[in-house]
Amino acid sequence: MNPVLMSVLIVVALAVFSRTMYGRIQLLLALEPADRFDHIKQRLANLFVYAFGQKRLVGRKNERSSGIMHAFIFWGFCVLLIRSLMLYGEGFQEGFQLPIFGSDNLVGYLYLIVKDIMEGIVLVMVLYAFYRRLILKPKRLHNSFEAYLVLAMIGILMVSDLLYDGARYNLIHLYNNPEGLTYLNNPSYGSEFLWSPVSVAAAALVSGLSQDASSVLMQAMFWLHICTQLTFLNILPLGKHFHVITALPNVFFKSLDYPHEKPKLLDLEDEDAWENETLGLNHIYQLSWKQGLDLYTCTECGRCKDVCPAYTTDKPLSLFEFNDNLKHELLANADNIVKRSRLAAQLKAGPDSEQAEKLKEQISGLNSEKQLVGDVIAEDTLWACTTCRACEEVCPVTIEHVPRIIAMRQGQVLMAEAYPKELNPALKGLERNGNPWGIGYDKRADWAEGLDVKTMAEDSNVEYLFWVGCAGSFDDRSKKVSKSIVRILQKAGVSFAILGVEEKCTGDFARKAGNEMLYQMMAQENIETLNNYGVKKIITACPHCLNTIKHEYPQLGGNYEVFHHSELIFRLIQKGKIKVKPSLDGALTYHDPCYLGRYNEVFDKPRSILQTLSSNGLKELERCGRESFCCGAGGGRMWMEENIGKRINLERTEEIVRRQVTNVAVGCPFCLTMIEDGMKELEKEEEIKTMDIAELVAQSLV
Repeated sequence: MNPVLMSVLIVVALAVFSRTMYGRIQLLLALEPADRFDHIKQRLANLFVYAFGQKRLVGRKNERSSGIMHAFIFWGFCVLLIRSLMLYGEGFQEGFQLPIFGSDNLVGYLYLIVKDIMEGIVLVMVLYAFYRRLILKPKRLHNSFEAYLVLAMIGILMVSDLLYDGARYNLIHLYNNPEGLTYLNNPSYGSEFLWSPVSVAAAALVSGLSQDASSVLMQAMFWLHICTQLTFLNILPLGKHFHVITALPNVFFKSLDYPHEKPKLLDLEDEDAWENETLGLNHIYQLSWKQGLDLYTCTECGRCKDVCPAYTTDKPLSLFEFNDNLKHELLANADNIVKRSRLAAQLKAGPDSEQAEKLKEQISGLNSEKQLVGDVIAEDTLWACTTCRACEEVCPVTIEHVPRIIAMRQGQVLMAEAYPKELNPALKGLERNGNPWGIGYDKRADWAEGLDVKTMAEDSNVEYLFWVGCAGSFDDRSKKVSKSIVRILQKAGVSFAILGVEEKCTGDFARKAGNEMLYQMMAQENIETLNNYGVKKIITACPHCLNTIKHEYPQLGGNYEVFHHSELIFRLIQKGKIKVKPSLDGALTYHDPCYLGRYNEVFDKPRSILQTLSSNGLKELERCGRESFCCGAGGGRMWMEENIGKRINLERTEEIVRRQVTNVAVGCPFCLTMIEDGMKELEKEEEIKTMDIAELVAQSLV
């Protein structure tokens, strides 16, 4: 076509793109380290499932149409990458073809038909995307100029390529190829246009043009396609469509052994950490490079806020805005963060004391003028989160929201001593009596009086430790659950004991509320007790206890097999150790606890148990399984009032009532409290009974 023009366009476009990307990558490298280079095979598998397979888009039944739309646009770009390379080659050499894509290879023809049909599909998807934004207007979408611009550019890329091929077809077939244009033609496979139905249809649309007009159209569409593509390339890093570039690496680097990055085990004895304010997340430069990549990758699709219990009940927490505010703060301080990184490296090299003081002074002068919590993220926003992970479960590019929130809370509690004062009674209860109710620790085993339950101090030669938890020990309603579990275990002949007065809160509430110091104190005491008794297996009715002991205690040397009571009950039923009969009249539904389901992947076993208990089967809630709606008690919210918007537990309870059931089963003491409170508020507690799985099983034992 024109080698000089093509060279100029490519060099200029790539130079601008490289400069932009250099700045973005340099900023990531200046952030805190993160270890995400292990288990390469598993990471590659995730890449194919979540990125190339578009699992969280196509797999969501609630938004399958929009998911399919986005997936086909993505797949179309993947397919058309080969076509783009050949078009750039065409600019230097007429008739350029990549190896195996020429006239002598069937692969070339197969690619033609796939490419051609995919272009037509992508064009239809773009039109549907415009229709959604302009006509349907889903609430979660942000109708920005950039969104329309990018959709228009994708449409231009499809139309220009189809018209380029269409005009070329007309010149060859209608005007006997006066310009000697090359095209695939093989005696065995025929002409390339036999394999290009959409391009031939485009040719029919412009078949009325003269030879000269067709030639001009072909040239114009070629250069329009090239210029649009290169412009598109340079727009990507400047806005939300940066995810086109960063989504694949972000998925590759997603957390593997746990849904998201675990809270860091802070070194609370490090004096420098206190002095430099590095305990928790206090400044934007303290983000890890993976967290920075998360911010780059946010697609602003709004799926996170659509499922967020805080946002949907009118709390001031929009994960899209949360990410966007952090990203703008990150980019606004990019130069200073890079400088800080270089100065910190010099300081780490061990200069003399005078030079070290100068470096420290320079580093301190590079802090942002804005307070991370207060100016960038509002306090009410930070503390509205229930840590339920609904946002992370639906994020198509696997962004990890919750770890940043917990880290920022740690910074507020430890460094700024700024947190909701309504948490004080519960925190003091933990400090003084080892439970957030503040009830005397000596009463922890009173619930088991008369049940013939041994303590570990009496006999530690048992298979399981029953970790009762604070609610199961002190809350009158949850004590009934504890008694039901004991009845089931004794009926099955399971060897177990409790810690009794030696048990303390796991510290989950303290950690999620940012009080890492209190968490570590409680965790270390519990681990010491457990290890002294040689505990190997633990049963608990509380998913929060389950999650903390199973996933977070190993950071402090506590390694145990931990089971939710529903998992053990399921196993006991399967092995015939206990027998149950259908004992529930009326419809039954199940509320998935966040920390049992999304955090620990326990979905099927509770349902299997409940199916055997109800003669009418199990009616699923509209929001269930991975997309279950939070009860509102997680992340320390159990001990805070909801003074803004609608109560989260009321939102969930109304959903249960709409399902027209007479029984709702739960598997968490927090959920039990929140849903029962909701039923009372709606005056439905007599019509709809809320019970733990263990209670239902205990009353159905044969």
